[in-house]
Amino acid sequence: MQRISSRAPTAAVLGTALLLTGCGDLLSLHPLYSKAQPLFDTAIEGRWESTDNILSIQRAGDLYELELRSRRDPPADPSRFEVNLVDIGGVRFADLLPIDQIGHMLVRVHLNGNELRLAFLDSEWLRQRVPHEDAEVDHNRTQAILVQKTPELRKLVARYANEPLAYDKEVSYRRVP
Repeated sequence: MQRISSRAPTAAVLGTALLLTGCGDLLSLHPLYSKAQPLFDTAIEGRWESTDNILSIQRAGDLYELELRSRRDPPADPSRFEVNLVDIGGVRFADLLPIDQIGHMLVRVHLNGNELRLAFLDSEWLRQRVPHEDAEVDHNRTQAILVQKTPELRKLVARYANEPLAYDKEVSYRRVP
């Protein structure tokens, strides 16, 4: 088991992942996307709302920036992410990297008109089937980490891209004009 310094912001990543969908704690050290082949879809840009959160997605050069705000009273400070889109095995994914933090989160993205559905590629079922490291992030708490480099990570994701059991609960957002 590897030990991550207590100064590492993994706890913040976990908190953000929990805020985004209520689940999703499998991180990757390496990106799923390739900088040589950026993918853009203007249909995801804009403002999206669920009962719990507000997402704002804007293109920023060769990537997207996502801002996540909770709708709780009082609302928390927003979380910000760099987002890169990837198509693997006919499935669209977003590689979310919290700004100034570590750990790529892999999220299946399905867009249907004014509905955006997100589901983390993460489940107890998946973690029992993919090689990963358990890194100690706090006393008696570990974080599941995928350590495969991008080409191997893409192959791993392709293997499970169409497997419903590989994902956490899907969260739906509606477009806000």
